[in-house]
Amino acid sequence: MGSDDLLGGRYRLEHVAGHGGMATVFSAYDSVLDRKVAIKLLQRRRDATGALHARFDREARAEAKIVHPNVVSVHDVGETEDGRPFIVMDYVEGQSLAELIAGTALSSERVAAIGMGIARALAAAHGLGIFHRDVKPANVIIDPQGIPHLMDFGLARELYSDDADVTAPGLLVGTANYVAPEQARYGTASPAADLYALGALMYHALTGAPPFDGAGALDVALLRFEEDPAELRVLVPAADPDLTAVIHALLARDPVERPWDTAAIAERLGDIAARLRATRTAGDVSTL
Repeated sequence: MGSDDLLGGRYRLEHVAGHGGMATVFSAYDSVLDRKVAIKLLQRRRDATGALHARFDREARAEAKIVHPNVVSVHDVGETEDGRPFIVMDYVEGQSLAELIAGTALSSERVAAIGMGIARALAAAHGLGIFHRDVKPANVIIDPQGIPHLMDFGLARELYSDDADVTAPGLLVGTANYVAPEQARYGTASPAADLYALGALMYHALTGAPPFDGAGALDVALLRFEEDPAELRVLVPAADPDLTAVIHALLARDPVERPWDTAAIAERLGDIAARLRATRTAGDVSTL
């Protein structure tokens, strides 16, 4: 195969690994470094406003700045001959958290461990002044060792950037089932908004359903202004109380009442996961 047959003269697309709203992710082979990679390819050429290309560029720049084991790393960018941009990333074996929790719920131990990994990824991003704005199960890949990897920083905002927001006015910024109230209303990006989404993600993983659901995205987003999510101790009586307390704290309607220290939340979730793992292990040994 010659270089003319390779994407960007370097990458050979192998098979589709996933689909998104605006892009397709391929498993691919890097002929220069002789390794497997993932390539996210925009489905459309440049649109009239340039918003899709700007969002793609923002994702690549944000993820390239964050070097962390719980973040999918970006290695390269390029553009096809017909004008479609692509991003070259780590290839992470596994499945999305959305696939993992489809129609089921996870144990408190596993939810705490996954939440810890995502919180660590967010702490690394927040430390660089980058806010994700779209933390949700579909944007988390769980590898065969159970380690979560956060991806898709396409809606990310940088605290110190002068870039204009590429989201069209009047559109919901984020995903309705997980977006923070202040982000749904004003598009606000902050550690507290990302942590709200993390709380909603963990709530979903623990119960099998997001904290708010409904027929339309706008209706779902508005529910969080009118009511609090159902108590986890009622929905999942066996859930660890320390874990449920953390989740409900993250889901506070007022961002001022929410934790802001992402690293501290990661440490707290790590402590909960370690305690639950030790308890389980002790129980397993006692049954021998």
